[in-house]
Amino acid sequence: MTRPHMPTRSTALRSPRRALTSTAVIAMLAAGLSLPGPVGASEVVVQDDAELLHRPTPQIRQTLRRLVELGTDRVRITAGWSALAPAPDAARPPRRDERGLIFYERRSSRYAREPMARLDRAIRLADAAGLAIQLDLAFWAPRWAVARPLGSSVRQRWLPDVRRYARFVEAIAERYSGGFDDPRHPGRRLPAVRQWTTWNEPNHPGFLLPQWERADGRLRPVAPHHYRSMHEAGYRVLKRVNAANEVLLGGLASRGGRRPGERSGIQPLRFLRELACVDDRLEPLTDARCRAFAPLRADGFAFHPYTFGTSPYGPSARIDEVGIGELHRLSALLGALQARGRIDRVLPLYLTEYGYETNPPDRIRGVSERTQARYHGLATFLAWQRPDVRMFPQFLVRDIGPDLRFAPGSSARYRDFQTGLFDVRGRAKPAVRAFRVPFWAYRDGGDAVLFGQVRPGAGTHLVRIEREVRPGRWEVAETRDARLPGSLLATGFETDARGYFVRRLASPAPTRVRARWLRPSGGLPVSIDLVVR
Repeated sequence: MTRPHMPTRSTALRSPRRALTSTAVIAMLAAGLSLPGPVGASEVVVQDDAELLHRPTPQIRQTLRRLVELGTDRVRITAGWSALAPAPDAARPPRRDERGLIFYERRSSRYAREPMARLDRAIRLADAAGLAIQLDLAFWAPRWAVARPLGSSVRQRWLPDVRRYARFVEAIAERYSGGFDDPRHPGRRLPAVRQWTTWNEPNHPGFLLPQWERADGRLRPVAPHHYRSMHEAGYRVLKRVNAANEVLLGGLASRGGRRPGERSGIQPLRFLRELACVDDRLEPLTDARCRAFAPLRADGFAFHPYTFGTSPYGPSARIDEVGIGELHRLSALLGALQARGRIDRVLPLYLTEYGYETNPPDRIRGVSERTQARYHGLATFLAWQRPDVRMFPQFLVRDIGPDLRFAPGSSARYRDFQTGLFDVRGRAKPAVRAFRVPFWAYRDGGDAVLFGQVRPGAGTHLVRIEREVRPGRWEVAETRDARLPGSLLATGFETDARGYFVRRLASPAPTRVRARWLRPSGGLPVSIDLVVR
């Protein structure tokens, strides 16, 4: 994962006419949108390829045990095309694999042995730990599978060959279909994977190029149309291998470039409209790239709602960008596109990457460790409010750490993500408590409204709210159910069946509060504390 484009916080949006045409149409069409399912993300997914693919087996087991203990439901793992393919730096596809056998792109047994063994191991160990798996069939492409090689770069991404991508998808889908013999354990089958994403952040120049192309003297988006072909090819293969495979569309970055350019990312709402072959008014595009358009097919829409150092509330700097506090805008557009027949069904949202970098270690882009923990609770609250959100993410278990090739103090030294729950040495940040028991609080008149979750969210859990009466001394507070106006005061209460709670605490003056999980097995995990002013 490379660092996404991080625009400056500008209040300059687009022209008023543009804003009215795109937002007004979406709002009108979304007014009647009804999405299935309960409020609140039902799954927690964590991604950390470095920890799950590239560590010794005992360390991977330890990480997975830790994730289960913290309440993770699923891990997201990258099945990297260029990492798994044989001879990824060659100009032409190899005739034979590393064992001298004829290379068939549809057979995973002909791919690179050691990288494939690492992927097998991660999936095998995650499955054994009781975690579900999401595989990202993603970056980058082998040099022999792109339209134009990028010099000496190992990150080949210039218009990957769609047919070759489909063959790669088939190879990996068959391997994790549930019927493939485990090469390391004769007589056993590799675990089945049933959730997939097609590519990663196709609106980001770090993963797909070009983003724009010049035609008839003007720049126009090209990445959405190429990604549409890749997704459709991958979708067909995945459903053919097993109709139960859940295939997610999108995986978009939340931000984009300020102005069009070959290497300038496309803002996600603009990308989605182009993907669906409609203009700003949601009218069908008439250019040749959309001549054979058919409604987009998927089981959900994957999204990475990063806000990069600013509050989860937003707002974004530009109208076609979407942070986690603005998911209603993405939901509205998806609903409007479905209503107009551009998507074949209403797509729930799967948030598959999110996190905040901390200072330390990143003194340029990071927030404080306590702010990271607070923002995690707030982001969980914002996702819970959306009825169409099915998944909430955490990107990285452990900070990646510095790139020692660059001098201390340079922005490049920490260009990789430092969004971990643990720092690079394995020390727990406050975010560990915030992850296990997310907590958010705000004032409503004379009350403090308290939101939280106990993870894992399967079944009800007993919780209490504590109030600080003087520095370092806490007492149990009486609260009532915020969703039941006539509910009785209680010092302990049960969460709902997914681990969520919303309580009210009479508090005319500022007060410091926290939530404690009364876990029967002991330990009594406690959230971070918050001041309600």
